[in-house]
Amino acid sequence: MVFLNLLAMFPLSPYAEARTTNDEGTDSTEPENYEALLSLAERLGEAKPRGLARHEIDALPSYKFAAATHRGEQTSCVVCMCEFESRQTLRVLPCAHEFHAKCVDKWLRSNRTCPICRGNASEYFNNAE
Repeated sequence: MVFLNLLAMFPLSPYAEARTTNDEGTDSTEPENYEALLSLAERLGEAKPRGLARHEIDALPSYKFAAATHRGEQTSCVVCMCEFESRQTLRVLPCAHEFHAKCVDKWLRSNRTCPICRGNASEYFNNAE
C-alpha cells in the first residue's frame, strides 16, 4: 500500500523512454520528459555526500601509538582486526574510539559514522565551531 502511494508521486515510469535513431542508425534512449526530471530533483532536494571530505578526515585528531603510554581500553583496530603496534598512526573519532588511521580513513570516505557505535564522525567539526 505504501509502495503504491510512493509510485503515485512520480508521474513517469522510470522505464518509459523515447527511442530515437541517431545518425549512425543505432537506437539511443532519451528521457521522455526533462521537466519531470527537474521537478523530481526539486522534490528530492540536493544529494548529500555519504562520507567525509579528505580535508575533514585529515582534521580529525591522530597520534602515534605507544603501548607504554596508551590510556584507552581499546588495543586493536576493529576495521582490520589487528592489534595496535608501536609507532602506528591512530585516528580518534569524536566518540573516543580509536583505529589505525589508514583503516578508518578509508571507512570515512564512504561513511560519516564510527564503525563501532555509529556515532556521527562529523560532530568533531560541529563542536570545534
